[in-house]
Amino acid sequence: MKKKICILDYGLGNIYSLKNSIEKVGFKAYYFSEASDINYDLLFLPGVGSFSKAAKLLKKNNLSQIINNSNREKKGIIGICLGMQILLKKGFEDGSNEGLNLIDGTVEKIKAKKEYKLPNIGWKNVFFKKNKDINYLDKFDSQKFYFVHSYEANLKDKKMIIGYSDFYEKKIASVIFKSNIIGFQFHPEKSGEIGLELLRETIKYF
Repeated sequence: MKKKICILDYGLGNIYSLKNSIEKVGFKAYYFSEASDINYDLLFLPGVGSFSKAAKLLKKNNLSQIINNSNREKKGIIGICLGMQILLKKGFEDGSNEGLNLIDGTVEKIKAKKEYKLPNIGWKNVFFKKNKDINYLDKFDSQKFYFVHSYEANLKDKKMIIGYSDFYEKKIASVIFKSNIIGFQFHPEKSGEIGLELLRETIKYF
């Protein structure tokens, strides 16, 4: 049976590109406004912009409850870029703001030398740690994916960081995983054929 996929359209994120990419790899995706009355299996949480604005929009529209309910029901939750960051406890972009607190950690500006320009943008190699619970990612080790961000996720439990990339001499958490939740700091939907394959395999995993 085909998985039912919901994209949370809360006002931030390249939702059209994501929907097209998901459907290109053989799955049907709905926006939350269309899917609110269906029993979906997977929830995509995209995001482009600031942590503070995302936190306010989710709270204002009571969408955080939808995400929390999905987590309680152990549905797959896939966060992309800002959508990954908002899964954490707190963010410090434009002040201190509460995140969804599904993963313990904070989101802070990438600490780098002055000569290192932000945002961290472009195609970067992602290095995956071996993880028996989510070993389909092994084949993507060292592949390049597209990044654009100035803030990074700092997790309390480093074991949840299963992929990282380099920003000069600094290592950036690029893939995080906890039970039914996975987050990508990069944009699979903007990462060409390898990104599409990653989306396909991630959907199949869940």
